[in-house]
Amino acid sequence: MNLHHLKAYPHVEKALGLPDLMQSLYDEGRKVLMDQTLVTLHGEEHRARRLLEMRIFRRDFLRFYEEDVLPGLLEETLAPRLAAGRLEVVEFGYRVMIHLAIAFAGIDRQRFTDEESDGLLHMIRVFGKAATLGQLKGDPEPVRQEIREQLGIFERDFFLPSVQRRRDAIAAWRAGSLPEEELPRDILTVLLRNEDNLELASDVLRNEVAFFFLAGAHTSVHSLGHLVHHLLEWCEAHPEERALLEADALRVQRFAHESFRLHPSSPVARRRAVADTQLPDGSLAVTGDTVVIDLRQANRDESVFGADAAAFNPLRRLPTGIFPHGITFGSGAHACLGKALAAGTVLRGEQAPAEGNHQIGTVATIAQRLLRAGARRDPAQEPRVDRKIERETWEFYPLLLGAAAPAGDRA
Repeated sequence: MNLHHLKAYPHVEKALGLPDLMQSLYDEGRKVLMDQTLVTLHGEEHRARRLLEMRIFRRDFLRFYEEDVLPGLLEETLAPRLAAGRLEVVEFGYRVMIHLAIAFAGIDRQRFTDEESDGLLHMIRVFGKAATLGQLKGDPEPVRQEIREQLGIFERDFFLPSVQRRRDAIAAWRAGSLPEEELPRDILTVLLRNEDNLELASDVLRNEVAFFFLAGAHTSVHSLGHLVHHLLEWCEAHPEERALLEADALRVQRFAHESFRLHPSSPVARRRAVADTQLPDGSLAVTGDTVVIDLRQANRDESVFGADAAAFNPLRRLPTGIFPHGITFGSGAHACLGKALAAGTVLRGEQAPAEGNHQIGTVATIAQRLLRAGARRDPAQEPRVDRKIERETWEFYPLLLGAAAPAGDRA
């Protein structure tokens, strides 16, 4: 079997749409969580489930989450940290995003206690390891066992009670005693309403919902860390622009899209040829060959993004038809369903936002709120990247909040 490596932006973009290249990035994660989830399905089975689940990702519903749900969660989570004058970005991001993610997935909190939130936070971090098992350094078996244990807790404490509540609601709707608009609007409800057609085993249904819980929080937290880092570096280099960023959400969104470009959550996509396939670079992938589609390198292609393609430059001018976030959210059948929630409305070139119909995205919204809270790097603690996986992501990023002390008062 041969290995093909595509790096040029045009080749990567075209390869992501080839129908005979099957998702294989998460083959290690299949063994514990991701088998038969949307992200690992292929062909007609993938198309049918994706079309079904896309019902949740309508723009009006995403706007509801961004404008009505997120602000309350953000302020509730930020308040005690503002009082303390500090926070850690990764932990804070997870605290905010897990509640959005479980609502989207269709998982109900049972006790609404701090202990339950702590458990969900630990759970999402463990589930996140399933997506990166193929990039793990060292023995994966202890990690697999940890995922299995958390999946059992998830099923017992959250999944099964949530399924029962939705089945009761669906039965009431079918009996005419509950209006359809009062049914929960989430992935689990959509799947249960169509379970006769889908014929999903209970463990597959559980894994699908757990995957959406994972995907809804894990990738956004990864992106938040990078955006905060770039924003603070920019403000340190251009202190006169901080007030502008605090006031202008569209500008922060532009910074977010540039950060997305530089730091895709998965630096590569990995595909396996299920039939002989001519690749965009002219080579032939025969059945069984592996194709590594290098998103990170494609997003730094100087022929597309300019001589400073590897640098953070949110003011760069882009060629016609190129997204400001590059190919980070994928393309083709496996393009990210949650792109509009995380990144908001994506503008190209000099396109102006539509009046009253422009989403900023959850990542930019959270980052701008941190700027307004006085976020700055903590000189007493160094941020650190996660060295346990072959992927660039922040493991620890401490911030100070509130007004900075006058220079003469600093220790």
